Amino acid sequence: MINLRSVFFASVVVVSALTTQAVVAHDSINSEARKNYMAKLQDLRNVLNSKEPASARAKAQYQIATTVDEIRDLFNQDMISHGIVKGLETSLLLNELSRTPDKLEASPKTGLYLSHLKSYREAIKLDPKAPFVEHARFMLLKSHFYDSFSDNPLAPFSQSKEELVEMIGLGEGLLKSKNALVNAEEVRFILGIHYLQAINQQVLPKDDGQKKFKKMVQELQKDYPQSLKLLTLEALAQQ
Repeated sequence: MINLRSVFFASVVVVSALTTQAVVAHDSINSEARKNYMAKLQDLRNVLNSKEPASARAKAQYQIATTVDEIRDLFNQDMISHGIVKGLETSLLLNELSRTPDKLEASPKTGLYLSHLKSYREAIKLDPKAPFVEHARFMLLKSHFYDSFSDNPLAPFSQSKEELVEMIGLGEGLLKSKNALVNAEEVRFILGIHYLQAINQQVLPKDDGQKKFKKMVQELQKDYPQSLKLLTLEALAQQ
């Protein structure tokens, strides 16, 4: 089976390298970037803890979540490639974060750093109608999914029926999103797997789950015919 985690993080590092000027190489950052990350997070924390309107505090919480996820992606690429966080400045950043509310925790199952899902939830709660909400929901969906398993997404470490229902609701709510930051291919892929999980966990009747799963596959075939995700879904459906 295709290793979903490796494919995902390999793509993350390419995107990060192209879009984040702070990145010098996939396994290191420079001193200026480290200081900029810490200063940015502190400034955002100051807004979050202030008496600013809820909309401003929500935006700060959302930006904290995305900034920490950006750092987390860099750390996890190091972990996948080398088994450790490499580079003096990268290690210093990890150390400095550990003394703040933005400390990153490693999964005892995979050794990779986990997303701060709570930050996205709190941002959405503070301002449910904010322009960033769809992207925050997408990040919740994606990060919960990739943090929940090692090699086989049909065998999540611990996922309650309530969590699965929540994730399906998030995914279905994003199907018609026009937000450029919401990856429609990823949404359909994750939803397809959640439908298979829902059948296994008896969250959905088998016929309903299979119908929903087939619809996701058909939409991927139509819009992303070259997608490797289609091969993964087909392999998982045979389990």
